[in-house]
Amino acid sequence: MSEVIQRDTMLSYITGSVESSAESVAIRAINERGREDLENTPFPTRKDEDWRFVDLKSITKSQFCKLEEANAADVGDISDHYLPEAMNCRLVFVNGVYSEELSSVEDLPNNVIVGNLAANADNNSVKEHLGTITNYDDDVFAPFNDAAFTDGAFIYVPEETVIRTPIHILNVFTDAEKAFYATPRLLYVGEMFSKSTIIEEHIGLADNQYLNVPVTEFKMFTGSNVHHARIQRDSKKASHVSRPIAILDKNAEYHSYTICLGAKLFRNDPRVIQNAEEVNFTVDGLVLIDGDQIADTHSIMDHRFAHAGSHQLHKVVVNDSAHSVFNGKIFVAKDAQKIDSFQENRNLLLSENGKVNTKPQLEIFADDVLCSHGATIGQLQDEEVFYLQSRGLTEQKSRELLVYAFALESVESMEVESVEKLLLNEVIEYTNRDEK
Repeated sequence: MSEVIQRDTMLSYITGSVESSAESVAIRAINERGREDLENTPFPTRKDEDWRFVDLKSITKSQFCKLEEANAADVGDISDHYLPEAMNCRLVFVNGVYSEELSSVEDLPNNVIVGNLAANADNNSVKEHLGTITNYDDDVFAPFNDAAFTDGAFIYVPEETVIRTPIHILNVFTDAEKAFYATPRLLYVGEMFSKSTIIEEHIGLADNQYLNVPVTEFKMFTGSNVHHARIQRDSKKASHVSRPIAILDKNAEYHSYTICLGAKLFRNDPRVIQNAEEVNFTVDGLVLIDGDQIADTHSIMDHRFAHAGSHQLHKVVVNDSAHSVFNGKIFVAKDAQKIDSFQENRNLLLSENGKVNTKPQLEIFADDVLCSHGATIGQLQDEEVFYLQSRGLTEQKSRELLVYAFALESVESMEVESVEKLLLNEVIEYTNRDEK
């Protein structure tokens, strides 16, 4: 079957299966807009520059049904996935559906709103910002989420409010008889000089196939500050295509850390848009893949005004026949002077069959800027392994320690102790797989 036929079949299936059942007028309006955009947007193929390294057969050759038709298993006990620091500051979504029973937001200040979108659809911030932040041209996946979602997470932090407890957004996916699709949604609105930490997780509880298409929208008002950790541990048979985007007003800070551990296909397109002068943001990432996994990150750091600092360190470890793709762009508009932006992609290959494609980019139209970018691809050095062996470690333990050290810089950025420990354990588990 040709890619063109696959594309047309997939689009016909999606547009035919997505029908709005949202009770909210505002959400239904976004659903209708998404359907229209979806029907007028071609499905990507390898002929498209942004998709030329990615095999989309895991999506185009599959049929994903609505959750109601999938005969999904019950969620069971997921308390092991709760964060100790956020035991009463947690929203849980099972296969994309909000679970009030498993959620708990008792530890939050009274003026803070943390809940599901459907229950807060009449909130003025939801009406004003939901669906207005997402900005992906010629993209089929953001409109798919627009067309299909009926609920999601909503976080509102009022002016000068500091939330010291991390807010945990836990998306879990259960086993099912049929492959299904899910469209998680997150809207965050941080008013002036507010501050919070968000931990967004996607966890596959079984080894089944599903399509996870999350969209996260962050509106950061003047002086607001957010640390946003995104941890992807989907099933190794799942496809995860995410669209996280943040818009920053004056003096706002947005620090994002994406950890990719699961999914057969992981595509992440983070975008941060500077909406006024004097902002600061981070778009760091860590990817640990093996087997036949594909991890593809296409990021844009969009500087539109003067005086901004931005940072992106994207680290990747590739084993077996896994494939990593990175395309990061630093964009600086005309007259956006005094920009200090750093971008680097570091890749560590642990096998002969692994593959890395990397293309950091600078697109600068101002002349008074300090912007740098770079990429490295390498393997573990025999001298380093030998040195550790000379200190009494086995070859496997030497390799494990070197990989651990490579990944450590990204993990140490976590501000939540239990999350840092979780990720350190994942790194150790990853480096132990060859030994097993």
